[in-house]
Amino acid sequence: MVVLDPAHGGLDSGSRISESTLEKNVTLALAFKLRSLLVARGFAVTMTRDADVPTQPDASGSTLTLDDRAGIANHAHAVACLLLHATAAGTGVHLYKSDLAPAPTLPSVVPWLTAQSAWIDQSSALQQQLANALSRASVPTIISSASVRPEDSLSCPALVVELAPTNSDPDSINNADYQQNVAQAIASSLVFWRNQVQPPQPSHPPSPTHPAPPTARKRTP
Repeated sequence: MVVLDPAHGGLDSGSRISESTLEKNVTLALAFKLRSLLVARGFAVTMTRDADVPTQPDASGSTLTLDDRAGIANHAHAVACLLLHATAAGTGVHLYKSDLAPAPTLPSVVPWLTAQSAWIDQSSALQQQLANALSRASVPTIISSASVRPEDSLSCPALVVELAPTNSDPDSINNADYQQNVAQAIASSLVFWRNQVQPPQPSHPPSPTHPAPPTARKRTP
């Protein structure tokens, strides 16, 4: 399972990339390309929205809250959660992991606002793997960390994947071949990632299983 979260949507347009390009449309276009490629590679994919106006949880058409998005992702038990954003700044793809301090083990009760801390090491490994794949695809890539919700609340390997234009023209971010190249690199990398991801160790080991009751002895007359 992979979770794709195309940021914004509905009444929330996100940033304005250019006079004619809104972030909410770029993130959804990239999500559709990624979903198609991932499904073709045998993944199940959950998208937090697959239209401009989310139908849940607000019938009025307002956007999903950040907590709603985190809840969808956490219920999916994904091998990767990608939060898709777009920006007019720079070029290529910017990959952000959470800047929470890594937790050594998974606590028995996971705090909502710092759930990602137990997954930081896995997210760092995923970040490097995607960066390598994008570099091989000749896509300029920046890796960094940031405190971004709902990333900090995700209990899976998670990254913000922020798409920037391919050149000095902001509208080049809409180039279908460019988006497809980015999506192809990410999807191909996730094929290898799904065999590498390891859940964090729990802080308390599971209780030992109870031994089977002894076999009753047959009575002799």
